[in-house]
Amino acid sequence: MASHPVVARHGPRTPSFVFAFLNLVPLILLSSLAASSSLLAADVGGIVTNAQGGEPLAKIQVTLLGISAAKVTGPDGKFHFSELPPGSYVLQVSGLGYRSSKVSFQLASENDAREFSIALVPENFRLSDRVEVTGEVFEPKDWPAVGEFTLTSSELRQTSTVLADDPFRSLQTLPGVSPSGNNDFLAQFSVMGAPYSQVGVYVDDVLVPNVLHTVADAPDAPNLSLFTGNDVEDIRLLPAAYPVRYADGIGAALAIRTRTGSDEPLHFHGSAGLAYSEILGEGRLSHKGTWLVDARKSYIGYLVNAVSSTRFSQDGFYDADMKLTYHLTPAQTFSFLLTGGRLSIDDPSLPPTSPPTELRKGINDLAIGRLGWRWTPSSHLVLDVYGAYVSTRFEEENATAQLIGKSRDFEWSGGTNFSWNWRPRAILQAGYSLRRPQQAIASDSFTTGQPPVLFSVQFSDIRQDAYVQQSLQFWKDRLRLQGGLRWGDLNTLTVQPFSGQSSVTLRVARNTQLEAGWGHYAQLPARGGVAVVNVNGGAGFALGNLPLSSSHFLFAVEQRLGERSRFRIEAFDRQNEDRADLYSVASVTSPPVLVQSSALLGRDYSRGVQFVLQRRSENRLSGWIGYTLTFAKSRTYQVPLPPPFSSVGLDQPYEPTLEDQRHTVNIFGSYRLTASVRLSAKASYGSGFPVIEPLFALPLMRIGPYERIDLRADKSWSLRRGRISLYGEILNTTNHDNPRFFTFVLNPPPAAPTVLTNPGLPVTPTVGLSFDF
Repeated sequence: MASHPVVARHGPRTPSFVFAFLNLVPLILLSSLAASSSLLAADVGGIVTNAQGGEPLAKIQVTLLGISAAKVTGPDGKFHFSELPPGSYVLQVSGLGYRSSKVSFQLASENDAREFSIALVPENFRLSDRVEVTGEVFEPKDWPAVGEFTLTSSELRQTSTVLADDPFRSLQTLPGVSPSGNNDFLAQFSVMGAPYSQVGVYVDDVLVPNVLHTVADAPDAPNLSLFTGNDVEDIRLLPAAYPVRYADGIGAALAIRTRTGSDEPLHFHGSAGLAYSEILGEGRLSHKGTWLVDARKSYIGYLVNAVSSTRFSQDGFYDADMKLTYHLTPAQTFSFLLTGGRLSIDDPSLPPTSPPTELRKGINDLAIGRLGWRWTPSSHLVLDVYGAYVSTRFEEENATAQLIGKSRDFEWSGGTNFSWNWRPRAILQAGYSLRRPQQAIASDSFTTGQPPVLFSVQFSDIRQDAYVQQSLQFWKDRLRLQGGLRWGDLNTLTVQPFSGQSSVTLRVARNTQLEAGWGHYAQLPARGGVAVVNVNGGAGFALGNLPLSSSHFLFAVEQRLGERSRFRIEAFDRQNEDRADLYSVASVTSPPVLVQSSALLGRDYSRGVQFVLQRRSENRLSGWIGYTLTFAKSRTYQVPLPPPFSSVGLDQPYEPTLEDQRHTVNIFGSYRLTASVRLSAKASYGSGFPVIEPLFALPLMRIGPYERIDLRADKSWSLRRGRISLYGEILNTTNHDNPRFFTFVLNPPPAAPTVLTNPGLPVTPTVGLSFDF
């Protein structure tokens, strides 16, 4: 019997994927509910940037006050808080070196969200409404110049030592810049072979002959600039081929821009440490202006006494300044700057029987006042008008309180600067200044057994300067041309010199540019006139003052290594001439008779090459490495005179000048480790400056090499209503011996002169504490 398979009959069969989907439905619903609940939770986020350049800031602490929630911004400067309940909040943003920012806001419901863009302002920075040419990271906004180096407010704070808090010490860390004679205690500096005496210093566009506290007739005494790192917004150093706007000196130009008070509620800053004390206050003035008041006392004199045991007890350096701004209208702003200070010294151990010309007490007073008006009728036009007063006073006494000597240099000045952005990427600037320099000198002449005889003299001159300069950019900003002309006049001078400058910048590739610059400059003397320098049988000859002149040449190649790094190679050459008019004089009372006009008395040059690697960033390593090779030499000429005179001067070949330091290395690096900790280091090397110019058959003698490494660490603690910062620094960490030249003693030939030195700065730990509230 045959068998058949049995087939079971059922209803329609359900596919297996349907059962899987039904099992997933609860999970999908739960996930949707969770997602919708997260969408309903309040979120707060945003980005933090640097107000000075717009760079996103990493490692910045962002805190929601009241609930103790804190975040740290990432590499992109962003932060985010999630699942916040409705309510009122205060967002506090803080980082070392920046002013804390607070933002109050409310979350109305669970589905509310807020996004913030917060720009942090460096502690010593102010915003500017000047005409902008470029916002590039390595160039200033108003007038970029070939070869210049700008110290931003942040860099000023990091490079200025805890010991002095002096912007001029910051300048000494720049490539090609060294303390004069490699003397740690001097604020003066040389710039690629140019002496400090040939550097024109401008404070808010006012030429200031002296901004340094110093001691007359005490060249080894320390000095300090009139400003602190909190007084200055930025500093521009223009070493060669600089614009004619800053062409009062033939060596280099230094433009200092003081900062205004912050446009915010009352803010105080105080510093106390081993080296100086400072108190600063600033804030809003009637919703139309700002105010800033700062005072400092420095103790650097006590350190010098501890190191070198000088006979003077220095009472310290006292400074104070005030700056007010007031916006009369949105287009008109008035500003007032007043700053001054005093340095005083004393030698209480000097006996009354000491020589009457030996110094016991001395004072140095400095003062600068400036009243300015700025009119900005449009974003393309700016007019500045100012009046200023500048004064320097010295006074010295002997052990019996008799006057040894005193002097006062002061001047009133006024001027205007005009900027017109008359077409895209084209800016025209022009200016005029009128100055009235005056000088009063008095001294006692001492004769044994006789009362002192007072001699005094006063001078007064009138000086005028005018300039015009133009900047043009072509070919989609690949080509920039600049040029200018300047005229100067001193009423006691027989000539009215002209200065000129031109430069070209060409971007030959996306990250490569070439620069070339030329300039011819004239540095007017302190005053004109004719001085009798020799008498022979009732007759004599005289020298008539003329300006020093200089021609500058510069060529550079700059390669960008990303947005915030660059490598630069620069060749420079300065060629200076010293000329004078020669006169014959029949007698002291006879009028001088011109014998030779513009006789060449001497020439000198400073030339070389410089290599700079720089990175400017607030997130990672920032700083520079600079090496400068310099040759600085001078020679003098002999000028024949008619009988009965012989000749003027000596015919000497080219020999190194006192600024001839062959090799200079400057290194600075700074790194923000966390939101509240920053580490920085500075290193300097100099192969040695000459200490005796090899004239009159004296041999060339140098002191060197100079080596110094400084290490610094900053730590801050943010409080609800302020911040506390601790600064620690070790100067000359390797304790290298860097002697300071004092004098030399001539020995009988053929022995070389004996050079006398004072000790330099030893390894010196310093610490300071500051408060912001």
